[in-house]
Amino acid sequence: MPANIDPIFARTPDISNNCSTGMNQLVTAAAADYTGSGANNSLIFTADATNGSFVQRIRFKAGGTNVASVARIFLNNGSSNTTATNNCFFGEITLPATTATSAGATIEIDYPLNLALPAGFKIYFGLGTAVSAGWVATVVGGRY
Repeated sequence: MPANIDPIFARTPDISNNCSTGMNQLVTAAAADYTGSGANNSLIFTADATNGSFVQRIRFKAGGTNVASVARIFLNNGSSNTTATNNCFFGEITLPATTATSAGATIEIDYPLNLALPAGFKIYFGLGTAVSAGWVATVVGGRY
């Protein structure tokens, strides 16, 4: 039987976030742009280099007490995100003000994507305004 060259199901699960220096890195600085080229945009996902990937959702989790902000999501063609033409503004979601307390959880917000990404494409996100405790963005998907 020949290999499946047009998969509809992921080969392996892939969960990643803005983890260039370890899991659960909180983003606090504002990128405040609509191009994805700002220095404070964070890489949160890279599609499989050979077959691409499927991304189900991005989960935003508050790391403590924050002012309200917005998460802006950008798709990148795999080249440098500092060049605006390599990025596509995909969407945004409001991140509400949060208060850390020992008696309750901070909010988690899912942003559904259900998107097949071409090989090597990347996802970045940036905050609209700076926050104190930060937000972590975790991508849930799979590699083809």
